[in-house]
Amino acid sequence: MISPANETDLSAIECYEWSRLHGQPLSTARFKSEMSDFVVEEHLRFELSGEGAHHFLYIEKQNINTDIVVQKLMRFAEVKPTDIGYAGKKDRFAIARQWFSVQLPLLREINWSEFNDDEVTVLDSRRHDKKLRIGAVKFNHFDVKLGELEVDKETFQQRLESVSSTGFPNYFGEQRFGRDGSNLTRGIDLLMKNKRLKNRNLQGLLFSAVRSFLYNHVVSERINKGLSATLLEGDFVMLSGSEKGFVVEDLDAEQPRFMDNDILLTAPLAGSRPQPMNEALTFESDCLAKYQVLIEKLANKRFNEERRALLCFPQNVTSNWHNDTELTLSFDFPKGAFATSFLREIVSLVENKAP
Repeated sequence: MISPANETDLSAIECYEWSRLHGQPLSTARFKSEMSDFVVEEHLRFELSGEGAHHFLYIEKQNINTDIVVQKLMRFAEVKPTDIGYAGKKDRFAIARQWFSVQLPLLREINWSEFNDDEVTVLDSRRHDKKLRIGAVKFNHFDVKLGELEVDKETFQQRLESVSSTGFPNYFGEQRFGRDGSNLTRGIDLLMKNKRLKNRNLQGLLFSAVRSFLYNHVVSERINKGLSATLLEGDFVMLSGSEKGFVVEDLDAEQPRFMDNDILLTAPLAGSRPQPMNEALTFESDCLAKYQVLIEKLANKRFNEERRALLCFPQNVTSNWHNDTELTLSFDFPKGAFATSFLREIVSLVENKAP
């Protein structure tokens, strides 16, 4: 994770641990020693019509990122980048199953099984009348194997139940910031020097790293201050299961809904037009005071502030112990949540990726 080493020098960036909500990890855990140790399956929020010019492909990929799959599809189907859609990017070192759409002339047919190779396999293909867009995910299902645990099962299960029921900090994972924080460092450099990249996708990725860092910082500070389960006057809250929200004006009136998790605290994806008010706005402004120049630069790039839930609540959590030191955790997350942010509330992950 990322933190400034020097409050006045935004180029001085070093890694650090964001605050944990549930205490120190119970144990170290071997993580991703094999590709099959991390499996993610994407589920869309709509049904496919079976008709139309967009071929929806449910693809299993291994050891390549989503962008490489897009390039493979472009070459195979002889189409432009704008003809291809996907709902979100998935981990490279994993078995990841996700949907892609490819727009073709209505009468053109392709044998998609010929696309298969050692890295990608088409599991399903259907037609639809609209392109697949970013964010069209209902939830992602994960199966994650952890090994070399040094904690008894009962203690582990108690922590797992606590994290599942009360939620975990919805941090952006380390992969968002690039290797050793390189995406964040480059993003800050672009903003501070007012530079532009010809590759707009890369530029967006780097700016996103900066906004993600600022979000993580506010979440971490709210946990540090003991306010992760406290509703403040003027908090911008999000309706559970929705991206819509509102500013809390009457604490007493909204407290019951907050206690029932019908409304959720949020933190900012920085930009212009901050949405909280009063006490909540003061808290976030104080948290981000030393980064105000970055927020102004983002606003100048026409980023408006967006909100992201402060905590994430996993669904359908199960554990399958293979022996006293190995288990597989299965769980469902809403779009945009990171499995590593969930797991770090329980164990300290030690990646040992196979070549």
